[in-house]
Amino acid sequence: MKLWNNNIYGSISWALKRKVTTKILRTSFLVLIILILGIATVVALDSDKANALDESDCLSCHSDPMLAKPIVGGGSIPLYVDGDEQSASAHRYIDCTTCHTTEPHSVETPLTKASLAEKCGSCHQYQYKLHLDSVHGEQLALGNPDVATCVDCHSENRSPHSIIRVLEHNATAYKKNIAATCAVCHGDGELMASYDITEKVYESYMRDFHGKAMELGGTELSQLNKATCTNCHGAHNIKSVNSEDSPVGTLEHLAATCEGCHEGAGEEFASGFLGHKQTSASTVPVAYYVEKFFIIMVWVIGVIAIGLVALAAIRYASQHRWKE
Repeated sequence: MKLWNNNIYGSISWALKRKVTTKILRTSFLVLIILILGIATVVALDSDKANALDESDCLSCHSDPMLAKPIVGGGSIPLYVDGDEQSASAHRYIDCTTCHTTEPHSVETPLTKASLAEKCGSCHQYQYKLHLDSVHGEQLALGNPDVATCVDCHSENRSPHSIIRVLEHNATAYKKNIAATCAVCHGDGELMASYDITEKVYESYMRDFHGKAMELGGTELSQLNKATCTNCHGAHNIKSVNSEDSPVGTLEHLAATCEGCHEGAGEEFASGFLGHKQTSASTVPVAYYVEKFFIIMVWVIGVIAIGLVALAAIRYASQHRWKE
């Protein structure tokens, strides 16, 4: 291929032409190598789910579904780890011994909810500190086995090996799925009754305009500009609704929380919000009777409308029959 037009570059010496041509070819070759390496990197990253980092080759044993550790007095602890699950998790780039620091085969302390949360906190320090000061963290410190910790919210099967990134659409902590995740505990009537929580929080949320908008909306994060549990109550730093530190604990705090979405909302606006309370004649009589009034009106108007249509149809039919 002729790289030079002698009419234009005729004054350039052959040696210079050869030097420039060589540089062009070398540069082109370098760019080609960079492109190949870039494509290879993308392909490797795209297929990394097939190979979780396991420098210690732990899965050579722990991939056995029958692997278990006997317990003194009977029973056993399952030690099986699903390799595919681990390879799809958010921690697939982290070697097993990063979390299991005393392994292999030397467990100094038993695995508890508290020790597992502390282990997560060795990397996620900010979130761990917030959780310690939350209503869940306070109860965890008291040894309450019911409270939510990291894996309860971030893993579908409450396993640290199956935690996926919160930005994945199927993540339990993805915004569209948060209400359903909270409902695992807060939708359990028996569990909530033991803590004197009588409100059916998940059902009331899904009946509310916030829940309906979230359910009927899209799945992309840009479309999820509706309030869910964490928008009002917080995430890692959730406080009891009876605490003055809670974003919904006082009317002033509730108004400020509402303003996060509803610009200009004040205490008067917030005072009309029922929260998760079920309207009844004893709890919220005004809202209860207004709701009943509108339900009756809808039925009355519907019956009248159907009656008018029926009368019109009868009249139309009788007129045509008379003409015949």
